Amino acid sequence: MSRKATRYSAVLAASLFAAALAGCGSENKEGSIGTGPGGVATVGDTACVQCHSAVTEALTGESIITQYQKSSPHNRADLGCESCHGGGAQHNGVGPIPFAHPDANRCADCHDGTTAVATNSNTAFAGSRHNTQSVRDSANCKRCHSHEGAILSNIYGLTGDNATITNVDYINRVPLASNYTQISCATCHEHGGGLRTIKAIDGSGNLVNWDPNNNRRIDQFDLCTSCHTLYNYNGTQLLAGGNPLNGVATGVSLHAATSTRWYGVLATTHFDNYSTGPQAGAGASGTNTKIEGYVLRRTGANPCFDCHGHESKTNTRNEASRGPTIHTDWAQSGHGGGLLTAKYAAVAGKSGTAAVTAALNAYVDDATAVAWTHYNWDASSRGSCQRCHTATGAANFMSNPATYKADGSGNNFSHLQGWNATNGSKQNELLYCWGCHTNAGTGELRNPGAITETYSPGTPGDPATVVAYPNIGKSNTCMTCHLGREVGDVIKNDQDADGVRGFINSHYLAAGGTVFGKTGYTFGNRDYDSTPKGFVHDKLGVSATGNAAADAYIAQNGLSTSGPCAACHLGSEKLGAKTSHTYSPFSEYAAGDVALNPLCVTCHTSRGAGSNAKSAWFEATWKTRSDAALEALRAQLDNRGMYFFNAHPYFYQGAGGSGGAFTNWAGVFGFAEWKDAMGTAFNYNLLAHDPGAVAHNRYYVRRLVYDSIDKLDDGILNYSVSATLNALDGAVATYKNDAIAFLINSAGTAGTASERY
Repeated sequence: MSRKATRYSAVLAASLFAAALAGCGSENKEGSIGTGPGGVATVGDTACVQCHSAVTEALTGESIITQYQKSSPHNRADLGCESCHGGGAQHNGVGPIPFAHPDANRCADCHDGTTAVATNSNTAFAGSRHNTQSVRDSANCKRCHSHEGAILSNIYGLTGDNATITNVDYINRVPLASNYTQISCATCHEHGGGLRTIKAIDGSGNLVNWDPNNNRRIDQFDLCTSCHTLYNYNGTQLLAGGNPLNGVATGVSLHAATSTRWYGVLATTHFDNYSTGPQAGAGASGTNTKIEGYVLRRTGANPCFDCHGHESKTNTRNEASRGPTIHTDWAQSGHGGGLLTAKYAAVAGKSGTAAVTAALNAYVDDATAVAWTHYNWDASSRGSCQRCHTATGAANFMSNPATYKADGSGNNFSHLQGWNATNGSKQNELLYCWGCHTNAGTGELRNPGAITETYSPGTPGDPATVVAYPNIGKSNTCMTCHLGREVGDVIKNDQDADGVRGFINSHYLAAGGTVFGKTGYTFGNRDYDSTPKGFVHDKLGVSATGNAAADAYIAQNGLSTSGPCAACHLGSEKLGAKTSHTYSPFSEYAAGDVALNPLCVTCHTSRGAGSNAKSAWFEATWKTRSDAALEALRAQLDNRGMYFFNAHPYFYQGAGGSGGAFTNWAGVFGFAEWKDAMGTAFNYNLLAHDPGAVAHNRYYVRRLVYDSIDKLDDGILNYSVSATLNALDGAVATYKNDAIAFLINSAGTAGTASERY
C-alpha cells in the first residue's frame, strides 16, 4: 500500500472511531449524546475504559480504571468519568478535554456546600490542618504527615499501635518516595473519589485488611483511624482492657509514647471509658458515671464527618495564636459537657506520657455535666428522657417529630459499647454536632419545624396540655429541648380530687417557653403579655423588631431566619467576635472586657466593647435583682410551709429537704385554690432552674414572681407586694432592696395595679 493510501486509511479509521465515540456517550454515562461540564459533547464510560484501562497511578502502580470501578461514588448511571473530566468528544486519547486533571476547584463545582452531596470540600480543605501542616519525611512521621508516606503506608500495612508503626522491619517494607509532598485530596481518595484501601500487619507479620469497626467494607472510619488510631485492625481497643493507664504503657500511638502532644492522640478526647459508666440498667443517679470522651458512631456512614467535615481544624492543643474553633467552643459548652475544659485542667503543667495519661483520665460527672451523666439515659427506663439527654434521641426527634416515639423505643444506641435496649450501655452521649446538624461541615441544621409540644397530664387519664409554639426558623432546633417538661397550664388542667398529690415539675432550662411567655403558672385574669413594654426578643431573627439598627444588623449578617435563640447565642460569630458554639450571648472583646454581643448592642447601645457589661451591668444589676426577687418568693413559700430543696421532688415539708415531700397543696389556701398554691411553687422552680430567665424575658419573669408573692403573702391577689417587701427587715432579708427594685414599678402607686410592672 502506498504512503498516501496508508495516511488515508489512518484518517478514515480515526474518523470512524470518533464517530463511534460520538454515538455512544452522553453526560449520563451511557446514553444519548449530551453536553458535559466544559461545554463539550460526551462519549460515555465505555470509550474511556477502552483507552485508559492500562493507565496506572504513578505512586501506587494501580490501574486508575480499577480504582474508579471498584469504589468511586461517581461510577453510577447518572454520572461517570465525564462528570469530573468534562465531555470527551474532542479527546480521542490525545486531544483536548475540559478537565484533564480535576483539582479541588473542580470538585467544588458540585461539592459546594449547598447541594445534597454538600461537603464544602474545596474551601474547607484549603484551610484545614491537613492541607497546611508542614511535610515531615522522617521514618515515622512521613506515615501521616506526607501524601506519599500515607498512601504507601496504607498499602504496606504500616498502621496500628505504637509497637507496629515503630517496628523497623515494618517501616523498611514501605518503599521510599523520591519526594514527599503535602496531604492532598488524592491522599484519601482514589481515582474517581473512592476511599483508598488500607492494609495492616497482624501479629504474625501478615498483611490483613485494616477494618477497626469490623464491618467488612472500606469506609470513612477505616481511613481516618489509619492515622488517628483508636482501635486496632481487628477492632481491639488500643487502650488495653478499657483502661487508659494500661493503654499508655502498651502504646496508644506514636504521639502518646514519644512526644508531649497529648492532643495528637485521638483517644484523649474520643474514648469514654466503659469501666467508669453506670451500672447496667441503673435507674438511680449514677454516682460512678463519668464521661471521659466522645463516642463515635463508628459503623455509620460518616462517623468523623458527623462533626468535622473536610475542615477538621479543632485546635485542641489550645494555642492562642490559632484562636478558638467551633469545635473547642462546643467542647467547653454545656452541650459538650465542658469536657475539654476538664482536659485542659488535667494536662496543665504536664508533658509527655504524663499529659497523655492525665488527658485520657480527665472526665466530667454530676458535678460538672449532670445533664449527661446523672442517669443511664440510653436504657429503656429512661426512654422518655432520650429526646434531650442523648444526641441520638435529639437527632431522631428533630428529623421527624411526627414519627418520633416518646418512649424512646425508636432510638438505636448500638454505637455505644455493650448496648442493649433494656440495660443500655455504660457509656453515655453528650449532645454531639450530629444531634443538631445533618451536615456539620456545612452547618446544615436539622429542621423539625415549629414545635407543638404535648405536655403530659398531671394526673394519668386527664387531658394533655398542648402548646403550639411559633415557627422561629433555625431556632426550632433549640426549642426541641428548651421548653420544660411541664408548663403552668398542666396544673390548671389537672383534675386531682383532693389537692393532695405530688409536685408537677417544670424541669430545667425552659428558656424557649420563657421567651414566648408560655411556661409559667398564671393567676386569674392578669396580663402577661410583654409586647406593650417594648419586648422584642421573640422577634429577633423572625420578623421586624421595629428597631432599625437591630433589623439592619440581622439583615446584613444573614440572621433573618435564625430565630431568637441562634441570633443571640450564635449571631456574634458572624463578626468574628470571640464566641461561637459556647452559646454565650456575651463576647470577649479584650482580656477582662466581656460584654454583650454585637446584635444585643444594637438595642443595648452602651453595653458593648469597653463596658465589661457582663459583670458590671448584667450580673451586678439584672441578675442580682432577679435573684433577689426569687429569694423573696422563696421566703413566702417557706412561710406557707412549702420548703424548696434542689433535689426531686423539690418541695418538702421541712427546710433542707427534711420532713418528706410536700403534697398537701389544698392545705395552703383551701381545696378550691390548691392549683394556685402549687402554681406559686411551680413558678419558683421554673425560674430557679433557668439562670438566664431575666435575659430571656424580664417582663414575664417579673410578673410571674410578683403575682406568686401577691398570692402567698395574704392569700389574695390584691397588689400587696410593695407593702410586703417594704415591711421586711433589711438586716435579715438582705435581698429586700434589690427585690423591690426588680418587682415594684417606682412610677406606680403602691397597693394598686400600677405598682406591678
